[in-house]
Amino acid sequence: MLKRRQPLLQRFFILFILCSIIASPESATLLPSPDATALLGFQSKADLRNNLRFSQNASFHFCDWQGVTCYEQKVVRLILEHLDLGGIFAPNTLSHLDQLRVLSLQNNSLAGPIPDLSGLINLKSLFLDHNFFTGSFPPSILSLHRIRTLDLSYNNITGPIPSSLASLDRLYYLRLDWNRFNGTVPPLNQSSLKTFSISGNNLTGAIPVTQALLRFGFSSFSWNPGLCGEIIHKECHPRPHFFGPTAAVVAPPPAAVLGQSVEVHGVELAQPSANKHKRTAVIIGFSAGVFVLIGSLLCFVMAVRKEKDKKQSTAVIESDDGATTAQVAAVIQMEQETELEEKVKRVQGMQVAKSGNLIFCAGEAQLYTLDQLMRASAELLGRGTIGTTYKAVLDNRLIVTVKRLDAGKLASTTKETFEQHMESVGGLRHPNLVPLRAYFQAKEERLLVYDYQPNGSLLSLIHAVEHGRRIRIGF
Repeated sequence: MLKRRQPLLQRFFILFILCSIIASPESATLLPSPDATALLGFQSKADLRNNLRFSQNASFHFCDWQGVTCYEQKVVRLILEHLDLGGIFAPNTLSHLDQLRVLSLQNNSLAGPIPDLSGLINLKSLFLDHNFFTGSFPPSILSLHRIRTLDLSYNNITGPIPSSLASLDRLYYLRLDWNRFNGTVPPLNQSSLKTFSISGNNLTGAIPVTQALLRFGFSSFSWNPGLCGEIIHKECHPRPHFFGPTAAVVAPPPAAVLGQSVEVHGVELAQPSANKHKRTAVIIGFSAGVFVLIGSLLCFVMAVRKEKDKKQSTAVIESDDGATTAQVAAVIQMEQETELEEKVKRVQGMQVAKSGNLIFCAGEAQLYTLDQLMRASAELLGRGTIGTTYKAVLDNRLIVTVKRLDAGKLASTTKETFEQHMESVGGLRHPNLVPLRAYFQAKEERLLVYDYQPNGSLLSLIHAVEHGRRIRIGF
């Protein structure tokens, strides 16, 4: 009996040991990390020349791999530059690195379309430039609301540049140059945008005049023959020339030289005789004599008239001296009156500036006048406790936000106090603060002018619902 029980006890003991090993926390480390799986999946499709040093056998030490930076066993930076990667950027690989902040694959030979990157919810910098990517602008990038740096330059991306790029309000660096983009330029107006280039594409139409795009020069838009507008100093609809193209003057056909053609239309031409030559010479000489005689008579008549004009001009000069003196006096009087009118206008202008004028904050360019602002088309954006906010589109296509303050709420605030507050607020600059560009006050009317932000209100973002669930906001 004892001999039979010993094998059974041994088997139970072995099963107990195996179960304890499997159930232990350390056994979880034997499974490869999802980040390591994502990196290996990317390598299998992108590294056709075996230049990456990723290894399946060393997947538990993926944080030590080439170009990988981790924080608490999660990949936060992936820099794979100048490695001659010649495959494709496969979907469902790097997009699973949900803690990734920086991704750089620049200066490789990756081809094909850019995959869905919406899983990179914490991505702040994306460098895919100097590759051979094709297809259209990846729409998944528009969902990366924390993105600050985006470089897709020097690829073969086609199609339009989406206007939704204006919703990426943290965008600091944007380069889309030297691709094959077509269509129009989107009205980007991020106050944080400091680096921008769309040169070397096939873009057409007028460049929108926004506060953000006005900061960049001609080089940011060059090599787009179809672009026009105020920013690049190119008229969009050139006027036709006042004078049309002149018609070419058709020279008459050369006359046939006498004697060179023996027959013209079957009629034989005879050679001129010597008598005809003599008769022609006499006629020419007589005509020349008549012309000389007529010319002499005309010269004599003109000399007589000139002498009479001299005598009359002496009397006219004496009489004109008085008239000239009177004209000079009249001109001096007109200049004095004009100068007086200008002084009056200056005084009136100073009074207008004191009573009510559009005042731009320190360092701001005066891109529009009060008259343009008043003539702009307005759209109601919302109402608050101290005023109403409008979206104003000026005649030069510049879009601004105008906040009209409630006169009743600010009745106790003096003009001097209001101006001091506006000068203080106008000097504030921060990436998360919409800058005050200008303000206006006259009697009971007070307006504040800001950059237009196309992303909606904070209330709409907090309470927005998409597909039955609230939208996740990354702060």
